[in-house]
Amino acid sequence: MAATRRVRVFPLYQQVEIRDATDDVDRPLWETGEERVLAAAQCIVLATRSDLYGEVEIEVRVGAHLDDQAGQPLFDGELLTTGQGILVGNSLTELHHVGLPIGWHPIRIYAEPPSNPARFTVLLEVRSACG
Repeated sequence: MAATRRVRVFPLYQQVEIRDATDDVDRPLWETGEERVLAAAQCIVLATRSDLYGEVEIEVRVGAHLDDQAGQPLFDGELLTTGQGILVGNSLTELHHVGLPIGWHPIRIYAEPPSNPARFTVLLEVRSACG
């Protein structure tokens, strides 16, 4: 059974992030400002609806089955963690800690609605560093 953490955050500048909890994270940069998602090894940035509409919801399911459907697919890849867990939210307003061991973890992110999302569901498969 997946451990679930649901948070509401203010998406300043219409973005939220899911990233390794270390301070030294390589953050991806916007190229056009029209991207829906940006990804680097340790950080994923998601475009949201306007912050003028208030908070967005992010639900994180650690240990989830990646074939669970939770809205419109937005991202399918991996996230590298250093063993300090991950942070979820907006680095300029608030970040919430979620425990996750060191390693490369398969991750799927869903958005609702598909454009200008107000809700994200993050499915993380726990994979040990040993393989």
